[in-house]
Amino acid sequence: MLKGEKTADSGVTTKYLSPLGAWALAFGCSVGWGAFVMPGTVFLPNAGPLGAVIGLLIGAAVMLVIGVNYRTLMARYPDGGGSYTFAGKVLGSDHGFMCAWMLLLTYMAVIWANSTALSLIIRYLFGDIFCFGFSYEIAGYTVYLGEILLAVALVAVTALICLVSKRLAVWIQILFALLMFGGICVAFVAVLVHNGGFSGLEPAFSDKGAPVTLIWNILILAPWAYIGFESISHSAGEFRFHVKKSFPVIAAALVTGALSYCMLTMCAAMAVPDGFSDWSEYISALVTQTGIRGLPTFNAAREAMGDTGLTVLGIAALGGVATGMIGYFIALSRMLHKMADDKMMPAVLGRTNRKGIPYAAVIAIAAVSFVIPFFGRTAISWIVDVTTIGAAIVYTYTSITAFVVGKREHKVPNMIFGAVGAAISLIFLIYYLIPALWNHSGIAAPSYLILIIWSVLGMIIFYALLRKDHTRRFGKSEAVWIILSFLVLIVSTIWIQQSAEIQTEKVSSDLSSAIEKYDLDVGLSPNNEAVVGSERYIANRMDEFGNVLHTSIYVQSGVIACAIAIIFSIFTIIKKREKHIEAERLLAEQNSQSKSTFLSNMSHDLRTPMNAVIGYTALALKEDDLPEHLRDYLEKIEHSGHHLLSLINDILDMSRIESGKTDLEPEPTDLSALIESVHTIFSVQMEEKSLEFPIVCEITNRYVICDKNRLTRVLLNLVSNAYKFTPSGGKVLVSLNQETDGEDGMLNYRLVVADNGIGMSPEFAEHIFDAFERERTSTVSGIQGTGLGMSISKSLIELMGGTITVDTQQGKGTRFTVHLPLKEANEEEINSLLAAEIALKAEHDFTGKRVLVVDDNMINREIASTILEEEGFTVDTAENGRFAVDMIAQSEPGAYDAVLMDIQMPVMDGYEAARAIRSMQDDRSNIPIIALTANTFEEDRRRIIESGMDAHVIKPFTPEELLAVICEFIKDNGEE
Repeated sequence: MLKGEKTADSGVTTKYLSPLGAWALAFGCSVGWGAFVMPGTVFLPNAGPLGAVIGLLIGAAVMLVIGVNYRTLMARYPDGGGSYTFAGKVLGSDHGFMCAWMLLLTYMAVIWANSTALSLIIRYLFGDIFCFGFSYEIAGYTVYLGEILLAVALVAVTALICLVSKRLAVWIQILFALLMFGGICVAFVAVLVHNGGFSGLEPAFSDKGAPVTLIWNILILAPWAYIGFESISHSAGEFRFHVKKSFPVIAAALVTGALSYCMLTMCAAMAVPDGFSDWSEYISALVTQTGIRGLPTFNAAREAMGDTGLTVLGIAALGGVATGMIGYFIALSRMLHKMADDKMMPAVLGRTNRKGIPYAAVIAIAAVSFVIPFFGRTAISWIVDVTTIGAAIVYTYTSITAFVVGKREHKVPNMIFGAVGAAISLIFLIYYLIPALWNHSGIAAPSYLILIIWSVLGMIIFYALLRKDHTRRFGKSEAVWIILSFLVLIVSTIWIQQSAEIQTEKVSSDLSSAIEKYDLDVGLSPNNEAVVGSERYIANRMDEFGNVLHTSIYVQSGVIACAIAIIFSIFTIIKKREKHIEAERLLAEQNSQSKSTFLSNMSHDLRTPMNAVIGYTALALKEDDLPEHLRDYLEKIEHSGHHLLSLINDILDMSRIESGKTDLEPEPTDLSALIESVHTIFSVQMEEKSLEFPIVCEITNRYVICDKNRLTRVLLNLVSNAYKFTPSGGKVLVSLNQETDGEDGMLNYRLVVADNGIGMSPEFAEHIFDAFERERTSTVSGIQGTGLGMSISKSLIELMGGTITVDTQQGKGTRFTVHLPLKEANEEEINSLLAAEIALKAEHDFTGKRVLVVDDNMINREIASTILEEEGFTVDTAENGRFAVDMIAQSEPGAYDAVLMDIQMPVMDGYEAARAIRSMQDDRSNIPIIALTANTFEEDRRRIIESGMDAHVIKPFTPEELLAVICEFIKDNGEE
């Protein structure tokens, strides 16, 4: 199986998106069919050509700030899912759901708008050729069977393209994106040449306000104009390029998008039909124009190039529709797939085919979209209006998430871009949610109602998810649902206000008509028939107004009551869960304490006899006159002892990792020496098994700050794993390479351990890093292990801030790759490390030095005494802490050069003994005390230091390990 690929139902990770393909998705989603219509209906009337161009360019720059935040988050969460994944990973699942719910409606609305846009454009260009079959009217728009069939066919073709092949879909996307942008450029140049320059852009601004206000009118449309540039974030896991390089793609999409809007706007302003003096007069009369003259952009292309111009811009507009359909189908299907994987959507939506295509999600999108064309363009436009608010909410979430990530990582630039992006997005959101603050009409009243319904529906869905949530991912952020409640309240109030204003305007218009109809005169008698008729008419209209207002209030009250009931139910579940969690927490603390006590005792009781096995074996192997067969026996005992010790360490380490009690101990480390030491350890075993064992170390900076012991542990686990599962005659490769420098002075390293052994099955490879997992095959049945090594390695690597991945194939071998950021050691740290290495290699003479060995176990005392006496020490012993304190108190100051102190002893333990020695009133209180302990937990180490001891050596120990620590505190006779 190749890296980056997964089988069906396992995820969408095929690497197929090139930078050009990603640009086509981002550009195609952000610039659609609206770019060909909006210049005449929105941009020019509200701002004029120069005001529109400036507003669009500033809007693109603003979106670029948000694009920086997307790049930051994609680099950290490259699996796909976009804003949903970012918010869920950083802020919690509640926020992730909120973000996804708004994004779901936003993306679906754009798909629906694109699916019905083609028939609308055809009406302008070719007349009513699709206006056939039965018809009906919804909200003033006539819906024809022919146009419904066209929209359904477009949805079906798009879904089919996305289902057949990822690469086919993206190549079609690239083709139509290039046709769209190329067609716009050709039309713009042709209009510019035909017009003889930019002279037709006068007046530069609309007459509806000051230039700053006009520019603002366009700038505030940025979320609507550029929504979709972030769509590639849903496919980040499918990039063929490094996700950190996604920002140039986003920037290119926004720049080409802004240019497309600007060029089409200027085309519409420069090509004025006969009978109009300038663009402002033409645009003012646009509602009276029919055919091509009703679409200024197409009219401009026809005037510049004739029918060829219509063809060029028609193909470009078709590209806008096609890229919007394909792009949003891809983005939305990936998000639904990700949500299904996270159990936020039905599991069926997470299904993929053999090509890794989330076919179930694509089919679901198409199925829903088949129904929408029946509601007509007016109803769809109400839904599309909501996309501006949805986009603003999503961009706010993304920017806040980027700020939080920057704060956690102490990266000021990320915090700045996150804060600025959040502020900008909130301004957009408030502008459309509370139009009264800005003195504008806001979006259509039905759009507010749709947003209310969608928000309440989201609450209901979340409530259902919360009830079935056994993993407790949901319900952790009450703020989300308080905010959503306020959103429903505010939007429903605005909806009533908008509805009332519409009815007021309608009644006012009707009253004017009535006055004109009855020709009322103030001089008429009150009993005049005209007066009585008008009064009756006015009364009827006021009754209708009151009924509409009352209905709106009833609907608002019902919605708010429903929202409050759902929120109350959600909070009830959350509170019950919190009480249950608190009870479980107290029980877990008790169990954790019991577990820690048990493991601490087990660690001590297991390591004490192991100290005897390893210690006596090491001493015996030092004898010169051992028969060869006895030496062979002892070496096998030593090997088995170390293997047993590694199993004990695995179990205890896994326990510490699970309880979150593992802390790193960073120190200056020579990576080259570390790699070489691992080679030395395994070289004999590899040779005996006839395995090639090459080491490649290509690094510029060899001295770093890291937890040397744990990094060595990881490397030993990986090499040991490769050794065990590679048959004789195979090859095990270890390579260490330095990659590009990271951020904040960190250096990036890549460690690879590869073999050509038996490999793993795809099913087992997915669980290789799970605890206690071992492949169950006849091939590996005789190989020893706990199944903890890989799980521990992954946990330690992640604790260091790195990542570990595996590529494997049965019968071909396995390759583990570790990416690790490490801090470079400074000159002082390097010198300290070199000095310690020199001291460790030096010959020592401790003749005449006197130490006190304190241990309640006679065997441990004998092992330590033998090791020390062979180095020239004079050794005294004590069987508990009380005897040790008495012996030191009765000795002359300076009589002992060091005390080697056991911890768990009767009468007085090592902690009490150390404190008693430190409380003495003379030089004896300063004697070095080194703990010899079988207690290995982090809290044990802290207690050792807190009690006054200087260092510790863990049992079982080798003579070299013991002497290395003693040398830190006692100068030998050869030192100055």
